[in-house]
Amino acid sequence: QMLVVVVDVNPNQLLFARSQGSFSRIMNSLLTFINSHLMLHASNKVALIAAHSSGCCYLYPDVQAENQLFRQQDGQYEVFSQLESTVRKRLKTVLSSQRTGGAESLVAGGLAMALTYINRFKAGLGPGESIHPRLLVVSATGDTAAQYINYMNVFFTAQKLNIPLDCCMVGQDSGLLQQGCDITGGVYLKVENIERLLQYLIWMFLPAPPLRKMLGAPPPVKVDYRAACFCHRQLVDIGYVCSVCLSIFCKFNPVCTTCHSVFQAPKLISAKRKKDSSKKT
Repeated sequence: QMLVVVVDVNPNQLLFARSQGSFSRIMNSLLTFINSHLMLHASNKVALIAAHSSGCCYLYPDVQAENQLFRQQDGQYEVFSQLESTVRKRLKTVLSSQRTGGAESLVAGGLAMALTYINRFKAGLGPGESIHPRLLVVSATGDTAAQYINYMNVFFTAQKLNIPLDCCMVGQDSGLLQQGCDITGGVYLKVENIERLLQYLIWMFLPAPPLRKMLGAPPPVKVDYRAACFCHRQLVDIGYVCSVCLSIFCKFNPVCTTCHSVFQAPKLISAKRKKDSSKKT
């Protein structure tokens, strides 16, 4: 099994401002969950990608430290020590380079990096070797429609590659990630209490997808399949669709801003005069 985790480390998230120390709790729970995944089997693989407002980067594995030797410390497994030290070192570098502002995290870009990492790992496998990858998103950012196209590209690519996408939202919901989990056959879960985050991670996301049917999982939530318009990046119930490129608009536009196709303005339908049936023959 290969687990690729995309974690939202944007310091401008509302949860981090309301609850002090919540970011450290999320990262500690996530590291414990990753260690549990590595303990399930000696051949299990893991990768951790950080998504923030400035871009995305790998927290683990670190390409520069691949040849570095790690010794056992206090009886701890060498892989666990390497994972924790590498993640904390890389995370400190990422947070120190963050700019203050209200920009949203590029979670869709992190998912795209995860898919490329899985594809590159599969290309390096030898004959007779196989891997079963899956994705996990951990975020506390609410719904955003600005990255709608990027999300849809990632979701359908993961569906085509048969890679399930799981999502664990902390404190808030995300309609787009709900759609991605439903499209790829993954699990979507919203955690209200951050103190129980590790419990939910191990219960819901540690077992492989074939084993989840045997567990007493909560009932699936109703998926919000509203699309985002290309003009204002807002989720709409009813809109206009370009017949050429299938772009969605909340209001009528005579020229498609995506493919520049020209359309005629909708004409008013004139009411037909009712025939007077009382006319004398």
